[in-house]
Amino acid sequence: MADVHQTHRKTILHIWELTLGANSQGIFFFATLYSTPLLVYSFIYQLRARFWPKTIGRLLGAEVIKAGGHKPVISQQDYVLDALYEYTVDGNLYKGNRVSPWVMVATHNAKVVLEKQLRKVERSRDGSVSVFYNPANPKKSLLIKPGVFGLKVTALIAVGAPTLYITSYHT
Repeated sequence: MADVHQTHRKTILHIWELTLGANSQGIFFFATLYSTPLLVYSFIYQLRARFWPKTIGRLLGAEVIKAGGHKPVISQQDYVLDALYEYTVDGNLYKGNRVSPWVMVATHNAKVVLEKQLRKVERSRDGSVSVFYNPANPKKSLLIKPGVFGLKVTALIAVGAPTLYITSYHT
């Protein structure tokens, strides 16, 4: 048993040395170690949010805004979604600001992705919007229900990154 622990210790030290030396294997290992649990959590969150109930809310504001201050070079400017809406669950009024489970920052050239995301919000002719809320914690809400495509992308990256690491460095 002591030999197994000694082997693991040497392996961890070796990976750490690779990382400090800016070796791609070490960097890829720690990037995968960090991102995989986050991606698994994101997948579970998206999957659960797909089954959240819907209520009707009122959109108080929604727009694509500049993030991180003004940049002198327009192509370096970042953008985010800024939304505020209110909705009622069991007689209680809540305010939300999450549009989708995907929190995105886009460059000037990619801000059309954010604009497209805003167009996916379900709006009625009277100006009301669909709000999807967590029944266990109604103050958590989204304007766009997670889609199958997003789940597939998240799962692919969550499984793909460790698989790519293993096949690249341990076969």
